[in-house]
Amino acid sequence: MRGHATGASVQGQPDDPAAVPLEYVPIPAGPNGAILVAHDRHRLTQVVARALVPARTLRVGTDPHNASLVTQVESKAVRQQRGLRRNARARQWARLFAAAGLPFLVAALLGLLAIPSRELPVIGQAVAQFLGTAGGSAGGLPLAVVISLLPSAWLIRRARRVVQTRPGARGAEAALHVAPVEVRDDAEPFLAAADTLLADIGDLLGGRARIDGQRALRLATQFDRLKRLAAHYDVAGVHAFAADMAAQFRLAGRPPRRLIPGLYARRNSVHIASITSPYNPEARPRVPAIVSVPAILVPGVVAAAVIFLAAGVFRLSADDALLLVPNEAAAFPSSGSVLALGKGFDGPAQASAETLSVVQGPGLFWTWPRPITDRRLINLTDRAAPVTLVFPTEAEPEDLTVQFQYDVTDLTAYVRLGVPQFADQFIAAILREGLVQLLATWRESLVAELDGDAEAVNQELRSDMQQFLNRFVDVANANERLTGLGIILKPQPNFGIERT
Repeated sequence: MRGHATGASVQGQPDDPAAVPLEYVPIPAGPNGAILVAHDRHRLTQVVARALVPARTLRVGTDPHNASLVTQVESKAVRQQRGLRRNARARQWARLFAAAGLPFLVAALLGLLAIPSRELPVIGQAVAQFLGTAGGSAGGLPLAVVISLLPSAWLIRRARRVVQTRPGARGAEAALHVAPVEVRDDAEPFLAAADTLLADIGDLLGGRARIDGQRALRLATQFDRLKRLAAHYDVAGVHAFAADMAAQFRLAGRPPRRLIPGLYARRNSVHIASITSPYNPEARPRVPAIVSVPAILVPGVVAAAVIFLAAGVFRLSADDALLLVPNEAAAFPSSGSVLALGKGFDGPAQASAETLSVVQGPGLFWTWPRPITDRRLINLTDRAAPVTLVFPTEAEPEDLTVQFQYDVTDLTAYVRLGVPQFADQFIAAILREGLVQLLATWRESLVAELDGDAEAVNQELRSDMQQFLNRFVDVANANERLTGLGIILKPQPNFGIERT
């Protein structure tokens, strides 16, 4: 009990950690003249976590000191370890709660990415469909579930790893008190030699809650000097304390990180109480465990909810509208379409017209994000309805391709046709039917007018095709069947005649 551990003695007894003593030295180095109890806080943490019972020594000068300082410091270390364990458990529960809701958040974010991806050339529609159903369009419900659960699996695994690396205090406070505290008055030579240095450190620490980087570097230099002095006088507790303080103040004094040329991050600063707390018997924990647990859980839940709801915000221009298709699992609880997004993850699903809604721009809007509501963007101008048919000539077979363009004038009537791509196909089919009939009528009139001259008829068909298509557009825009769909065709459609 009378001896104390030096660096050599610590290395010489690796098989018996309890034989390494805990050495405490009260020194006047705290802010505002407070007493700090120097010791090896990393060694104390190891003792608490492993429930060891080492020798405990309080080294002082000639003046008497209260041995209860050691008890206060050790009790604080035990409370801190238990608090860290509780906080780790709280973070684990927070991650578990987040993991339960994360699949919905992943589906919502993928659905948000699906909206702009539709504009990609060639692969846009396929990518949008894959993202919008979380892969369900390619592999059905199993693939959608796997993609949505991958981040949750990673989060749960990380939560378990964090708790396993946070060993808790297992009755260490009572175990420590089994061994008495030996008081030795052999620190007077060291304290006398370090008097001026400790006064300088106290002046740098005193009267400030936080210090900047320059002052932190000055403190790191002073603690390095204190460490060398403690090594000279073989005071292990002060040596470990000074090394720890120097390292922390040097870390705070690092120059600011350069963000871009000419722009630097804010210089680091340090909160003095947070560094001196393990050595200050009077310091109290800043946040009780009963507050820290919900403080970890609640922000995580709130942040996840805010991100999920923010995914429902969207902006539309004056030429755009958005078709909203509610999740059929919510609209029809008895339908069995679990997580169906319009088409459903695992196959086609029918949606009633009463469940659809449409929003027309311009403006900023919000709706429930995916997977609760599916979004389908509708461009209201310059929509294409390509039509291809056999060109009615007696020469070699040829195809007539016409690129009709139209604007949506009645959004409600247009939406009744279904999703935009199906509406385009339906309108193209109507236009093809009318174009075939009118083109056949025109050809018959040319045959009669030109006395059956096939070459002249073919030449007339080719030369007057643009004029004929313009007349067809006028006739179609006056037809109730087409205007009832809520569209109007644009004049001067592009066309081409190619050999089959």
